[in-house]
This record gives sequence, C-alpha cells and structure tokens, in this order.
Amino acid sequence: MNSDHARQIAQGLPPERRVIDVGGGGAPFWRADWVVDAIPFDAAGKLARDTHGGEPPRYRKETWVEVDLCDRTAWPFDDSQFDFAICSHLLEDVRDPIWICSELTRIAKAGYIEVPSRYVEQSLGVEHPRFAGYYHHRWLISVEEGELVFRHKPHLLHVTWDAIVADLGVSRRINPAHEITTLFWTETLHVRESLEFDERRVVDELIAFARSSRGIDDLVVSQNRTLVDRLRRARYFRRLAKGKR
Repeated sequence: MNSDHARQIAQGLPPERRVIDVGGGGAPFWRADWVVDAIPFDAAGKLARDTHGGEPPRYRKETWVEVDLCDRTAWPFDDSQFDFAICSHLLEDVRDPIWICSELTRIAKAGYIEVPSRYVEQSLGVEHPRFAGYYHHRWLISVEEGELVFRHKPHLLHVTWDAIVADLGVSRRINPAHEITTLFWTETLHVRESLEFDERRVVDELIAFARSSRGIDDLVVSQNRTLVDRLRRARYFRRLAKGKR
C-alpha cells in the first residue's frame, strides 16, 4: 500500500471507527482492527514492506481471519460491520475479484482500493525483460467513470510489441505517480468485468491504451540505483533473456 495514502487514511479515521484489511496479510495496514487473508497470522508482514509507519498494529491474532477469499462463501462478518475497508494489491492477483468486491460492499460502509496501474502491467522490464508487468497478476484494472473495470491480462500481451507501453530496461521505471490505480468508495463499490472474446478486439484495446499512454510526458523516470545495482540487474536480465534464472 502506498505509504503516503496509508498515513492519510489513518489520520482521517477516528479511533472508534472499525477498520478491516482485506487481503493485506503480506503487509497489513496497522490501523486495521481486523485482517482477513489466505495466509496465517504468523506469516503476517513477510511478503512486502512494513506499512505500520512506526505505529503498533491494532489487529491481533484473535482478529485475524484466515480464509480463501474467493471460495464464494460469505466471509464471517455481519453486513456493514466495518466503517472502512482497505483492499490493497490483492484484486490483481485473485481468481474472482468481482466476488471479493461484492463482499467488500456487504461488510463495509466505505473503503479504499489500490492496484498496480495498467502502465506498469503493460510495460516490459518490471520483473523480466521479455514479459509485461508482474508474472503472477491475472488482471488489467482501471477506473472508468468511478467504476472499477477488470480485463483479463492475456498471454499475447507479452509478444505484442504495439501493446507495450514502455520498455524499461535496467535503469528506468514507471513514475511512482503513475504506478498505482486507486479508488475511494462509499456505500457501493461499482465493478464490472469487461468481457471480450474476440482476439482482434482484445489486441486493438491493448494497443489503443499503449498508444495513448506513451503521450504522458513524465510516465517513465530513471531508477535511483547505484552503478553496482544497475550492473547486477543488467546481468540478471541477460540471464532471464536466455531463459535462465
């Protein structure tokens, strides 16, 4: 979760407001009173950077619920039990984000969504010189007129050059200002899956997004890496390009 957003949200929540972090087990939001995730409490915080900001967490082992978030069984919480729900860097990973969003709307009165931007997911060199975005992400997610829209991230994206937003190489990155897509919602979280089964139209949409994105002046910036780090990354990318780990 973006650290600046985490601080702003925490500062805006009075102490009595009940907060849940949905799927934040790798880096739980310290202000959350409850956490629901597929990983156990003992694994908390081991998958990503700390988001506590130096504050002691409010959640405890007793308020940590371990479930498969996508098994189409209602989560063990009452309707509108929580005043605010955080769902950060989860929806792009899971097999059924629409179900998760429906449960978010059921158990919480308002919330905050954060996912990687399509600029990231359609760029080479984020993790691999030949693949776009993050290898394990299933969805391209955007906010369109206040609605969260999910598009399947197709395998052909990686080999469709015109659909690539940027080739980042070893020394560049997507500007942090454009790395994430966010949405604050109240009462109802509007979501839909963009269903498209025609390959040509899927490709055309990917290409159209990439072309419009390349016109953003500050989309790509230099990586703040030492010379040694750049050399290590260059060597690593050369190995990946040859099919080696």
